Amino acid sequence: MIEFKNVCKTFRGPEGPVDALRDFSVTIEAGEFVVARGPSGSGKSTMLLVAGALLRPTSGNLTLGGQDPYALSPAKRGAVRAAQIGFVFQQFHLIPYLSVRDNILAPAVALPNPEAGARADELIDRFGLRERAQHLPAQLSTGERQRTALARAMLNQPKILLADEPTGNLDEDNGQVVVDHLAEFVSEGGTVLMVTHEQTGISHADRILRIEGGKLVSDDATTPHA
Repeated sequence: MIEFKNVCKTFRGPEGPVDALRDFSVTIEAGEFVVARGPSGSGKSTMLLVAGALLRPTSGNLTLGGQDPYALSPAKRGAVRAAQIGFVFQQFHLIPYLSVRDNILAPAVALPNPEAGARADELIDRFGLRERAQHLPAQLSTGERQRTALARAMLNQPKILLADEPTGNLDEDNGQVVVDHLAEFVSEGGTVLMVTHEQTGISHADRILRIEGGKLVSDDATTPHA
């Protein structure tokens, strides 16, 4: 589903080039829950941006479902991203002047769907947000904001969810709720690649990647789930 082949990503820094990813190769199969860990600045977030067709590698190749999104025009790449990938971030990135329901519906702008309203209502119920559906983000708890962001990521029924520290701003209980929803997405055939510093989520992972200095230093299968 996601394949990195010898991916390098170099940025210009004030003291010269900075290698965020170095000869990075890994394959993530459909239906896997993969967790990536590593110190700050190790390249984890860069990896997610490359995987999400948001950041072109300096060299090497990234394929999604066998297709290189960076070989497409920007418009076609955006269409692939809208249809196949959902993003969940630590900072939520909700639109402050839109209600919960309208925030969840926001991805329908990029990928119009006559069933989007019904899908949004289904997700509102699934994530326990019915009583908050017309509230603004400022009126929500932190956990409710992240559940709204997760519902938004799932609106277009993506094949892949990319999650960057999705539990980083949550207490343990709310963090577990978010990870449980990610695991449910995988159980329904989806694929999750999650970056985290937390222990939350490790119990659901099929594999744990360790990234240091832009390189993949370990790729370990976890104990099969009960």
